[in-house]
Amino acid sequence: MFADDTARPAPAFGPIRRHPFIFLSLVLHAVPLVALYHLGSQRIEIAQRARQQRQVESGARLTAQARLEKRVHDMERIQSLLAQSAGKQPAGNKEDEVQFSAQPKAPDELLKQAKDLARKIDEIERDTKAERLAQLLDIPKEKALEQVAEKARAEEPPAAEPQTPAEAAAQIEQLEAKARDALEQRRQQLEQQQNGVQVAADAGAAQRGAGKGNGKADGKGDGEGKGDGQGNGQSGRGLGNGSAGGVGRQMLDRIAAFTNPDLPDRMTKAYLGGAGTMFGGGIAHMPTVDAATMVKGAGRMIGAGGTYANRVWVNRWYLIGPFDGRHGAGLFANYHHPPEQGVVLDAAYRGKGGRLVKWDYVDMARYPLEPPVHAEDAVYYGYTELMLDAAQDLTIWVGADDDAQLWLNDRLVWEGGNANKDSFFGQVYETRNTFVRDYNLNEGKRVVHFRKGRNKLFFKLSNGPTRIFFSLVLTK
Repeated sequence: MFADDTARPAPAFGPIRRHPFIFLSLVLHAVPLVALYHLGSQRIEIAQRARQQRQVESGARLTAQARLEKRVHDMERIQSLLAQSAGKQPAGNKEDEVQFSAQPKAPDELLKQAKDLARKIDEIERDTKAERLAQLLDIPKEKALEQVAEKARAEEPPAAEPQTPAEAAAQIEQLEAKARDALEQRRQQLEQQQNGVQVAADAGAAQRGAGKGNGKADGKGDGEGKGDGQGNGQSGRGLGNGSAGGVGRQMLDRIAAFTNPDLPDRMTKAYLGGAGTMFGGGIAHMPTVDAATMVKGAGRMIGAGGTYANRVWVNRWYLIGPFDGRHGAGLFANYHHPPEQGVVLDAAYRGKGGRLVKWDYVDMARYPLEPPVHAEDAVYYGYTELMLDAAQDLTIWVGADDDAQLWLNDRLVWEGGNANKDSFFGQVYETRNTFVRDYNLNEGKRVVHFRKGRNKLFFKLSNGPTRIFFSLVLTK
């Protein structure tokens, strides 16, 4: 018998048995390293989330700051336009330039500036009213100024000093709204002067008898004419059909350019050869708005707790997009995307060009609603909820560039389509109008029923070339 000389394999744990202390040392060092690695990764992730949260909070603060500064800047432009219209300041384009501030101002500092502008606007407004009152009543301007000032003091008590930045921001918003009202009144006065609208001096007639002037005279440069009237009373005054010439019309155009800015043109990439005849013919009939009785508001609550208004723009939405959309006239029968299957606000999808898209909350400060990210040949979706204190029928006013469908409580209540689109866009973009001022970029309206409590609204917005918007306004 021969001995087996075949080499036997070394024991698997031989090295460990020979050097147990070295192996134990490696383990003791490796475990903390692994733990530190995972702990470090978690800390990095936590730090990243915290940094992102700080960025989000900082972005919100900057947005609020920019909005306040924009309000004050708009008040500056209003004050300048009013001064120009009253002949107290030469016309210029400086106020129309976009201004940027490298040093952000605190809300209290902006409020101080807004109050100063409001005071100047009030002075111009009082002076203009006094001039008209003096002409109508045939009284000295100083006496007319006293009457106007006394009426203003009785109508508006001074506002309390704000205690928080939010209160300061609210006061700035109120001052800007008041300034816009003053500019609108001045615009109407200039329109009357331009068109020769006669104003009856009711108060003067009561004081001086039945005399009312016909006001026949040559117009002045600002379109206002004076003339002694023929009547049964002692005297009369009237506003003549003065020719405002270039000055009055230019002033009206400048005010219109500020109060109703055209939606900005954007360079097209997908339609370099033009849109062709993709938009349907026919004559669009924009719904009419009674501006005299209109009280505008914005929000998502109708009734108790909501904005006091008879014309409510729905300006707060969750938006998602852009998704891929069909080219040309195909947008009016566009692709379907996941949000149409169900609204999941914490979901994310692959959108146009493979980009990641998710639902973002948008609170639009300026009418109409525009998606934050613009894309041609694209589809967007919006979701919001309206709260009503009672079941009721409301009229929805809907419009879109380029096309939209709207669902109320999962029921289709509006389908735009391609009828009259070319005419609609021509009226919106190529005419001097008040559609933005009146919340009326709308193609049509219809009555729908809202239930008490929560009402779900969902829209699909399809865009072709360049500009895009969606408008939903509610009235009773």
